[in-house]
Amino acid sequence: MLQIAVINNSTAITDGHVQEMLPAFDQQWNKDLDPIWGVGSAKFTFVPKGHAPAAGSWWVVFLDNSDQAGALAYHDLTNEGLPLSKVFVKTLLADHASVSVGATHEICEMAVDSWINGAYQDAHGVFWASEICDPVESDQYGYQISGILVTDFVTPAWYGFEHAHGAIDFKGHSHKAFEVLSGGYAQKFDPNHGWVQVTGKKAMLTQHGAHPAHGSRRERRTRRQEQWRRSDVVFDGYR
Repeated sequence: MLQIAVINNSTAITDGHVQEMLPAFDQQWNKDLDPIWGVGSAKFTFVPKGHAPAAGSWWVVFLDNSDQAGALAYHDLTNEGLPLSKVFVKTLLADHASVSVGATHEICEMAVDSWINGAYQDAHGVFWASEICDPVESDQYGYQISGILVTDFVTPAWYGFEHAHGAIDFKGHSHKAFEVLSGGYAQKFDPNHGWVQVTGKKAMLTQHGAHPAHGSRRERRTRRQEQWRRSDVVFDGYR
């Protein structure tokens, strides 16, 4: 089973609050996401400060913002070169957004497109990034798991598969393929300009919606993977 280490280095959220989210992370991944996207099982483990994550684990790291991420040597991948997701807590709070929705957004997208290189082609030949939470990005579309608000996510039907059936997104907010809701956004590939963003009206008013932070999934997608850096984080005196 995939092991995912949850690490808190943010000064804006307590370890206790992060730990309270773990059962919701586990349930959403294993009960909601896996049956639809086939991502396999995963187990989330909180890693106390000073302790090292288990070898071979993926990381979800809570940080204040992208500047702090760089200062603490959290870059594009884990120390071992494995998938890494970052939750920028102060950025979310500045946008009056839910931290748990932001965290589950990162987790769900890491599950489906762990190397940030997936895309789906529509009937017109346009490629859309496989960022499954972006089109329904907004707290208003989320749902509760044991008192924790988590993100909505789109299903394969959102990408306009010819024989797709059922809901366009998990909670049924979208009504047609490639629909970007008011607080959402999506990325499509333009041969002349690279990845360009389609942004819902409400998302343009937020920091993380209009301007992807350095090291975020959207920013990493615009960089070639040969430019990605492994993290160089010191745990308990060891790298």
